[in-house]
Amino acid sequence: MTVTVLFVAFMLLSAALALVDWRRGWPLALLVGVLADPARKLTPGTPVAMSLSIIAVYLVIIFSAQKTLQTHAREFSRRFSNLFGGLTVVLFFLFLAAVNGLFTFGLEGWKAPALGLFLYCAPVPAVILGYAYLQREEQIYGLFRFYAIVTSIAMIGTPLEYFNLPWRALGTVALSEGNYRMLTGLTIRLLSGFYRAPDIMGLHAAILTMISLIMMLRSSSFRTAWIWMLVTGWGFLNCLLSGRRKAIYMIVVFLAAFLWRYFRRLSAVHVISFVALGLLTMFVIGRVSGDEQSSAYTQGAATTQDEIYSRLEGGLSGTVEQSGIMGSGLGTATQGAYHVLNESGVARLGWQEGGLGKLAAELGVPGLIAVALLGAAMLRTMLKISAHPDVPGSTQLTRAALFGIVVANVVEFMASAQAYSDAVLTLLAAFFVGCLFATASLDERLAEATAAESSALPRPLTSPVTP
Repeated sequence: MTVTVLFVAFMLLSAALALVDWRRGWPLALLVGVLADPARKLTPGTPVAMSLSIIAVYLVIIFSAQKTLQTHAREFSRRFSNLFGGLTVVLFFLFLAAVNGLFTFGLEGWKAPALGLFLYCAPVPAVILGYAYLQREEQIYGLFRFYAIVTSIAMIGTPLEYFNLPWRALGTVALSEGNYRMLTGLTIRLLSGFYRAPDIMGLHAAILTMISLIMMLRSSSFRTAWIWMLVTGWGFLNCLLSGRRKAIYMIVVFLAAFLWRYFRRLSAVHVISFVALGLLTMFVIGRVSGDEQSSAYTQGAATTQDEIYSRLEGGLSGTVEQSGIMGSGLGTATQGAYHVLNESGVARLGWQEGGLGKLAAELGVPGLIAVALLGAAMLRTMLKISAHPDVPGSTQLTRAALFGIVVANVVEFMASAQAYSDAVLTLLAAFFVGCLFATASLDERLAEATAAESSALPRPLTSPVTP
């Protein structure tokens, strides 16, 4: 209980600080989200509510930043009016899906569609938060450093679990006998470390790898670049040990998207860094493959084209056949909905894991089309932003890096929507979307800040001083 009391105290302290300064509260909210999983596993009964602790701090941040959010939401809607219109259509289909969910579960099962509606709507303010948060480019790199430090420390739990350290804070929550993935002639022990599930740990490891790679490319000298190179290797090692191939392929998608937008800008230093990083990656894979016990992780990372297609398809065709054109309503494919339903309600839950299948099951085909149109409009806008060259206060490296992170998260959602039941991953992905759109106006914000500073400087007297 001591751990639980300390965690709750830290959560309340974070909420109090967020109430005073929401920008400082955002990193604390992420830290609360990371600490929630080991604290939950050390609490008797492993209460599910602890995994949602970040939501409490997040709501305080929204309350504290409400005036800023209103101002920047209006600015966002003016600057990106095509996205605002598409979002309105999606919200309309969300309302229809919520009503459909009430028909599916009945009035006694209202909590499931309500939970689904909340999970769909909660990331929207996080987008505006990211848009408002990024006033100077250095702020995003400060957040990257904070996240890299916290996650690198949290990843220590993965090798501890691998070496069978007996501690309740390690391993998949509520599974005392281990978590295994069975393949033909291969058994892979899935590792969670301090996180509550292998999928969650693997995605955090992938984000750590991507962020460290960005910081490595941004480093002005090898003295700092080699540190980030080691952190990148540490993140990739944890991706392997998670036993989830999707974490590794998330990094591949990020690299493809980033290089697509930034390949022509790569310098000789960047190329050397990539080569050195490639050698480090080969060393990590070689070390893991060379051990009889750990070699299962590299063997299990292999996949086929058919497997990739089935993952990205996400059970869409089977969902339409089973649930029809309009789907089954909100809550039917929501991870964790079984916690708020009785036995008859649980029997109505779907099986969808992929994002397209989840959207078709809950929003129906019309809702899925609306989301796809909004996604296409966002992609067109992000392509324009990420292609823009360096301007005062903003570099193409930052825009291309954020573009790669966002695209990697979208593809990951298509492959495994259930992983985004984790509030930290969902809110962080939405926050990065807002940051990417904010880079389109950083030069204007810099000019406004410079003008404000110059106007605040004391001006020389224009007339002589008389006694």
